[in-house]
Amino acid sequence: MDTLPIEVWTYGDAELFDSWGRPLTEFWNQRALDFEGWNCQLKASPEPKAAATEVAAMTTNAKPESILIGLADSDLAPLLADELTRKNIPHYDPEGTPLHLGGIGRLTELLCQLSQEANIANVRTLLQHPDCFAYIQASDSQPHLLRKLDQCFERHLCADLDALIQFTDDARLRGALKALKSLQYSIKQAKHFSQGLSNALKDIYADVEIDTGESSKPWRERAEAVRQLLAEVATAEDTFPKLSTDLARSLVLQGLRKAKVHPDRPRQAHDLLGWLELLWNDAPQLVLMGLNEGKVPESVIGDAFLPETMRALFGLRTNEQRFARDAYLMEAICRRRTGERGQVDILVPQKAADGSPVKPSRLLFLGSADTLLPRTRTLFAQSDTNEPPTDYSIPWKLSPPPGLPLPERISVSALKSYLECPFRFFLRHIMHMRPIDLESREMSPAAFGTLLHAILAELKGLSIDSQTKPSDLIAKLHAIAENEIEHKFGRELSFALRLQKEAILARIQAYVERQIEDVRTNGSIQILHTESKFSAKLEGIELRGVIDRIDQRGDRIELTDYKTADSPKSPEKAHLAPLARKEPPAHLPEEAFFEHGNKRYRWIDLQLPLYVYSQLEAGKERPRVAYINLAKTLEKSEIAPWEDFTQSHVDSAIACAEALIRQIKAGVFWPPNPDLREDYDDFAPLFPDGIENSVKAEAFQNYQFTKTNDMAESL
Repeated sequence: MDTLPIEVWTYGDAELFDSWGRPLTEFWNQRALDFEGWNCQLKASPEPKAAATEVAAMTTNAKPESILIGLADSDLAPLLADELTRKNIPHYDPEGTPLHLGGIGRLTELLCQLSQEANIANVRTLLQHPDCFAYIQASDSQPHLLRKLDQCFERHLCADLDALIQFTDDARLRGALKALKSLQYSIKQAKHFSQGLSNALKDIYADVEIDTGESSKPWRERAEAVRQLLAEVATAEDTFPKLSTDLARSLVLQGLRKAKVHPDRPRQAHDLLGWLELLWNDAPQLVLMGLNEGKVPESVIGDAFLPETMRALFGLRTNEQRFARDAYLMEAICRRRTGERGQVDILVPQKAADGSPVKPSRLLFLGSADTLLPRTRTLFAQSDTNEPPTDYSIPWKLSPPPGLPLPERISVSALKSYLECPFRFFLRHIMHMRPIDLESREMSPAAFGTLLHAILAELKGLSIDSQTKPSDLIAKLHAIAENEIEHKFGRELSFALRLQKEAILARIQAYVERQIEDVRTNGSIQILHTESKFSAKLEGIELRGVIDRIDQRGDRIELTDYKTADSPKSPEKAHLAPLARKEPPAHLPEEAFFEHGNKRYRWIDLQLPLYVYSQLEAGKERPRVAYINLAKTLEKSEIAPWEDFTQSHVDSAIACAEALIRQIKAGVFWPPNPDLREDYDDFAPLFPDGIENSVKAEAFQNYQFTKTNDMAESL
């Protein structure tokens, strides 16, 4: 038999390696690493962002051949890439970009999700993809179409694409949704999932002209990667005819995440190399980031089928061997830059990319007894700043858009919002900002109350006396409720909506029993009007409101307002707050305070007094006011009159409303109320660092409206 001599060359002393040049575990697991003697600088960073900022600072104005950037933790690559991009430092990640993160790869992933579940989130995300939006050929702009989609969902809580098509009243949105429905149908009707997905992609890109030049090269590379992936899945489907659609879809989704595309390397770019590639680069300076336990050395822990002892018996790589390999790489990387040949900067974050705490690598503690304590102090050093590190930063303070029109009309409920907080009033009623929840499958408290109001509005013209049968009135209102709910949400209700439907029916029954009890005690009523609109001029602005119910009881008018809270307040407590030791909100004018019964209060709502003001007639008795509390149980349901309501309440409320309108016209929307609970504040997520630290206060202290009202809207 012929023999061939083999020479094994090692970068280090021969006795530290076996005959094949592999690091010997018994030596390297105990070998001291002399970072101090090798010109290595160890530094702890409180968080990955701080480490990325320091890497960018070291790399600025440095040539790629003079400095090497190493990433022991690949999860930090996007964070570092973002920081380098912000500093305009060219860089390149040889690992590539996952196929599913952009372009046709992302569209393929979204079509997989659409074929599995056409919920509102998937539909909305598909419409946001530029290629899909071009395919549906919508005449509306993308933001406008998405806004109409959100509004349709908010009104009807549409569970899927079919419900959206059913309930939308906009022809252009319906056309866009039907185009998505046709894509879903083409995927589901194909013999194999891969074939259906391929057909859907062909339909989307059928009329797209693809440039053959360099500008379209990234798109062509992604398209080719998707084509190869679908061909592989098609082969699997042909080989295994009983392969389920769910499994085929899973194969595509996994393939999209595993496949990588590699864009062209920019000129003079710094490569972001992984741990195992660092030894082969000879740049004199190395900046190594992310040397944390679990990343280097890499460990396999808790494998049920191949524990460490069995891996050693089979000759497979063990954790000890990985540790020895990484210890060798660490020494080799550092020693080639010892002395005047270069330097090594090792930045060790104390947190991972997701914010969880992490430990320094065990490699960093391989040293003599004299070096262990100083290294430990360095690697676990506290941040220089006393403030806790944050994962976000505010690059500028927000300002309101200039020259918004002064509103010509204002609602009673908007005045309540201003009493609560003028800044949030500006966001909600001047800029018309409001949150839209695309995840909820049940009515919000406001929508629940609005639906109940709409049902009870059908009582207009009804007379109720002691002879009225509760069962008849309950049956009538229940039938109205059934029709309203079916018209708004369809026949197929989610579990949450079915529960809310039962809650509405229960509240109606409790209300009827309380209403019959009231007329038997206080006399019959005739419901003259429901949802009665009114308007009045105050300080040159039209004040508007809607009175839930106007009743005639004998010779007197009663104004009532429905409340659906489970623990309702009395009218007095809902409108007036006693002054406590704590200072009231600083934005309130003097007119917002009211003395009554030897006590001083501040107005927190002007609703019922303004209702009375709108219905005052000369020579007639002032209307009475009350709440009808529509709680879910009979015990909490009640008709709560405002017993000590007087004309002084009306006069004070009008003076307060006029003062508030003067402040609104003067552009006074500061300071914000600091006492609002975060869970009741719709705008809290916009200001994680606090409103005062996020916006320009002076811009809201004297906001300048436009002089003309041509574009004015009502509040």
